[in-house]
Amino acid sequence: MTEQRFEDFVGIISALNKEIQRIKTAEARRLGFRGSDVMCLYYLVKHPEGLTAAELARMVDVSRAAMSRTVAHLAEDGFVEVGGSDEEASRYRAPITLTEKGREAARPLDDIIHRVLDEAGGELAFRERLQMYDSLNHILERLRTFARD
Repeated sequence: MTEQRFEDFVGIISALNKEIQRIKTAEARRLGFRGSDVMCLYYLVKHPEGLTAAELARMVDVSRAAMSRTVAHLAEDGFVEVGGSDEEASRYRAPITLTEKGREAARPLDDIIHRVLDEAGGELAFRERLQMYDSLNHILERLRTFARD
């Protein structure tokens, strides 16, 4: 019984993650981006005042080095602007904001997100969705605590 529960839990969570990554990659490619680009754009739309590379790295759940490469790529293509000096230490603290080109490129993201969420949870009632997210957050917190002990 415990073995089956473990296999179900790990299998479902892994499969969910794989499908989310597959969708992000496919939709990003369709828009001419990489998956990390899309998540960076998504969070910058939500924070028009800008975010630092360190904040973006935490939100997107990538290393600071990976975020630095993503930001450099997006800045080179004119989608974001990085404030502050070019000094390495301050680059992680400089605010990164979307340019007009970046805001325009990010517009389709809302439609894609709604389409995916409607497809994934359209059959669930609002209350069921809340319970699911609450349960997943509870599991995540318990696993984080377990991993630190």
